[in-house]
Amino acid sequence: MSHKPGRLTKLVATLGPASEVRLDEMILAGVNVFRLNFSHSRGDFAPYVAVITKIREAATRLNKPVAILGDLQGPKFRIGELEDHKAVDLVKGKRIQMSVGATIGNSQHIYTKNAAVVNGLSVGHKVLLDDGFLELKVVERVGPDSIVCEVVVGGKLGEKKGINVPDILVSSKLSEKDKEDATFAVSQELDYVAASFVQTADDIVELREWITSHASKELKEKGDANPSNISNHPQWRAKLPLIIAKIEKPQAIDHIHSILEATDGIMVARGDLGVEMSLERVPAIQKMLIELCNQAQKPVITATQMLQTMIDNPVPTRAEVSDVANAVFDGSDAVMLSAESAVGQYPVQAVQTMVRIIEEAEKDLGQAIHRQQNALFLELRRVVSKEEKLSPSQALAQLAVTAARKTDCKAIIVISYTGLMACRISKFKPDMPIIAFTADPVSYRRMALIASVFPVLKKLGPSFDEAMQGIDESVLQLGFLAAGDPVVMCAGVTDVAHFSNLLKITHIGGADNKKAAQQ
Repeated sequence: MSHKPGRLTKLVATLGPASEVRLDEMILAGVNVFRLNFSHSRGDFAPYVAVITKIREAATRLNKPVAILGDLQGPKFRIGELEDHKAVDLVKGKRIQMSVGATIGNSQHIYTKNAAVVNGLSVGHKVLLDDGFLELKVVERVGPDSIVCEVVVGGKLGEKKGINVPDILVSSKLSEKDKEDATFAVSQELDYVAASFVQTADDIVELREWITSHASKELKEKGDANPSNISNHPQWRAKLPLIIAKIEKPQAIDHIHSILEATDGIMVARGDLGVEMSLERVPAIQKMLIELCNQAQKPVITATQMLQTMIDNPVPTRAEVSDVANAVFDGSDAVMLSAESAVGQYPVQAVQTMVRIIEEAEKDLGQAIHRQQNALFLELRRVVSKEEKLSPSQALAQLAVTAARKTDCKAIIVISYTGLMACRISKFKPDMPIIAFTADPVSYRRMALIASVFPVLKKLGPSFDEAMQGIDESVLQLGFLAAGDPVVMCAGVTDVAHFSNLLKITHIGGADNKKAAQQ
């Protein structure tokens, strides 16, 4: 007897003191990807090594595919220290000077070490402090490294609070800290690395070049004959972390198409995005980003404050429930918990709650989402058809979903070493599970992020018949399918004879089983 698979939308949880000691519970509750926040790293990676080891041990013990995402801090700008380390009052209408330096600040004069922020501002530009709770406007420049601002929205300002400057494009070159953290991510073979405060595609290109450069050094140390050519070295390229661009600045929206071409996926980071632009614009931008990412056939994570009240309370607000459900309706591959799972009082309950919301949202999609799926499918087909030539994987993904829908198949079974074929099929939003076989542990973990995909780590037999036997055994063990269920079989390039670029409609248990014979 088969049963329905679990939710199709995946769940990312930020790891922290509240959840590090409850890894098994978190995974069993429904976590697919753990996010490690590198903002708190200070050059000592021993705690991160320990938790990465524990995550992988727990995933192996529980036989669950679990990916790890390392989140780089990015160019975060902050004010310096204040007198007596006490907050100061900024009064609306009053003026305050901001300068470059490490001097102790006060209510008349604050400092920052980030020269690019002060030097790039002009009269009339907006300066946001403390996640946008305080707002200044530049009214005068008094030197190359100093400006005078008028307080537009006042309040208490604590030391080392963040600075946001939405009106200018600030240099976002990789910091030494981000380089160090990215190098560590490569050494630990993390599955994903998130680039924070991305403004243009150049930010992604720079990070990828750094990651590739570090991996080349590792190849050289291991005696590879041609380490400079790692971009064409499939085995090592597959081990490099995929890059997720965090969209949290208005400049990124202006360059979103080139960013999508350069990145492996995006995160809709609504926290800082809501600071740097009008809050009321964020919902429409969220929908636009998710749609563009789905059209580009790349994973998209919706993040920030999804169940914020569960940091301190065992239940979310009704608005938060609607927020999570709408992210599912929009087509997110995954939704994310931040402080709720990192430092909240109810980390496991937050995961369980989010899972229930996702399951209910997916169950209630009905005909409305079916129409959306068809519309998305047609749009994807239009986008893909604009290309003069289709790659084998593009053509197969398009055909696989069509075949599965038209023949009422129970699942799409994919054989893919890298997982790319499963991701492509996922973006056509099939309403049946995608069971993806791979022999590569890295691809197995990475696919944990992709909506609708249920990865299976298994080395299939070298012949078509042996491979099919292994597939039948595995899918029956999963419990999603029963003998005789119709499925679409799809394969990209594989090591199995006669299995490359394959599309086939078949039945679980083989064509000779009784149900197939009756048909």
